[in-house]
Amino acid sequence: MRLLGRRLLTKDETEARMLPYQIYAIPKVVTNLEAVVDLVQTDKVMFDHKREVTAPDFVWRYPNTDRQAGLLRCGALRIGQSILNTDFGNSVVLQDRLRPTRRRVVQADVLIAPWSHYWGGYFDYLLFIAAKLCRIKQALPPDVFGRAVVAYPLFHTDFERELLHMIGFSDDRIYDTRKVDVQFDECVVANNSSWFYPSFADVQCLKRNADAYMSPQPTADRRLYIRRAGRRRVIYEEPLLERLRAYGFEIIDDLPRSVAEQYALYSSASVVVGPHGASFANILWCRPGTRLFELFPAGYMPEYFRYLAPKLSMPYAAYCHGPVQESHHSNVDQNVVVDPDELMQRLDVLLATV
Repeated sequence: MRLLGRRLLTKDETEARMLPYQIYAIPKVVTNLEAVVDLVQTDKVMFDHKREVTAPDFVWRYPNTDRQAGLLRCGALRIGQSILNTDFGNSVVLQDRLRPTRRRVVQADVLIAPWSHYWGGYFDYLLFIAAKLCRIKQALPPDVFGRAVVAYPLFHTDFERELLHMIGFSDDRIYDTRKVDVQFDECVVANNSSWFYPSFADVQCLKRNADAYMSPQPTADRRLYIRRAGRRRVIYEEPLLERLRAYGFEIIDDLPRSVAEQYALYSSASVVVGPHGASFANILWCRPGTRLFELFPAGYMPEYFRYLAPKLSMPYAAYCHGPVQESHHSNVDQNVVVDPDELMQRLDVLLATV
C-alpha cells in the first residue's frame, strides 16, 4: 500500500524485508486453551476450547550504512520509502505526514525502536513494550545493549520510567520521538505478533528481569480483592466485600502504585479476585499456583488473562451474572453485575486448595 509517496509494508512484507538482518527468532507457538465455565453456573460456557497459533517473534539489527533509514515521529522505522509494520499497523504515518514538526537531532551508534504508536496504557506497556525490550536485551551482546539508546513516543508515566530503569536504560538514553529525531548507525527493532495472545517467551523474559531487579518478597498467602475506579464499576460490590472480608480477603483500592509496589502485592498473593481490568497485567508477578478469579460484564469478556493465567501456572476461574452476551469492545464500559449470595456459595470451591 502506498500513502503520500510512502510504501506501508504488511507484516509479511516487513518480515521478508528484514530477514537478512534477523538476529533472534522465537518459532510459532501452538496453545490449547481449555474451555472455561462460569464458577457459579457450571453449564454456562464463558470461553470455548480453542487452539491458538501465535506467529513467530523476531529481533532485527539493521545497519544504516547508506543513511537511507530513519525513525519517524510515531516510532516506526522507515527504510528508503518503505515503512515497517512491527506492531499493530502503520497507517499512523499519515498523521505524521499531514502534521510535520521539526525535531531536535541526536546522533546515536545503536538505536532501539520498540513501539510505533501514540496510544497505550499499563497493560500495553508491560506486554508489548517492556516485554519486547527484554527480548531485544536478550538478543544483543551486553556491550551493544549497554550503549544503545531507546526512542519511541513516550508515555511520560512513572511506570514507564521505572520499567525502563529496570530493563537497563538510564535517563540520558531515553528519547521521545515526538520531539527528537535520533539518527543512527544501527537500528534494532522487533515485532509484536499477537494482540490477544502476547509472546509468552517475552513474558518470561520480562518476569526474569523483574525478579532479578525487585527486592525479594517474603513468602505470604494473601487473599486479595482488586477494586476498580472509573469505568466498569461493580454493582453490589459492597455486600460482596463484606462477605469476602469474612474469608480473610484484603480489599485493595484502585490507587496509584509503583511497579515495585504492584510486584510486592501480587507476588505475595495466593488468590486474586476482581473485575476484569488492566491491573490484572500484574499477575505476571504472581507465584505459580496463585489462583485468579475474574469477574466480567456480560457483554465484554476479553481473554487476555484466560490466556496468561494457565501459561503462568495459575488456576483460573471466571464469572458473569446472567446470560453471556457476544463479547464486543463497544461494551468496554459495561458495569460488572454480581450476586454476592450466589458467588459466596461457590467461593469454597475456589478456595478449597488455597
